[in-house]
Amino acid sequence: MGKAITISRNYGCGGIELARSLAEDLGYEYIDKTLVVELARKMHTSEGEISSYEDGTSIPLFRFISTFMTSAKVKSILSDDFGYVDEDSYRLALEGLMDDLADRGDVVIVGRGGQCILHDRPDVVHLRLIAPMDYKKKFLASKLGVPKEEAGKMIDHKEQERRRYIKVMFDRDNEEASLYHIIMNLALVDQDTAKEIIKKLL
Repeated sequence: MGKAITISRNYGCGGIELARSLAEDLGYEYIDKTLVVELARKMHTSEGEISSYEDGTSIPLFRFISTFMTSAKVKSILSDDFGYVDEDSYRLALEGLMDDLADRGDVVIVGRGGQCILHDRPDVVHLRLIAPMDYKKKFLASKLGVPKEEAGKMIDHKEQERRRYIKVMFDRDNEEASLYHIIMNLALVDQDTAKEIIKKLL
């Protein structure tokens, strides 16, 4: 069984493409938004509702909902009568899923705070993929067929959204270097070289 890999990335840096290619090379399972679907299944709610918490739009509601929940109710997160979600229960479910994935190994996990949840596990490698703004704007504009100015606005929005999510859910900063084994600038390191570097950490 191989180590699990978590990947945190700048939006528009090519991190998704690298993660998928890495997983294919290694014969690992690739997981990104599928984690949201599995989490929704376990929490008996909808994928859309879970996603709304992850993009930060519902974060102000978390503590309001939590004030009406007992610890016993939070612990019943996997029971059939649990039909809604709050910050604490979401985190509990996400931590459980991440641990399950890490126990299984042979998996590349993109996003969802894996670098925070699994930080202390010696059987998990954490990566941060970055690139300068101009590189990201060119990459995203080409990928989506949009003007660079629009791509830049999308990048700014997504990066703010991700920082807010990591801060609220885990009280960490996703730019914190100590969370990662390695940080790579994909404007300077091509994908084949990046994959070879990552493989040496496994």
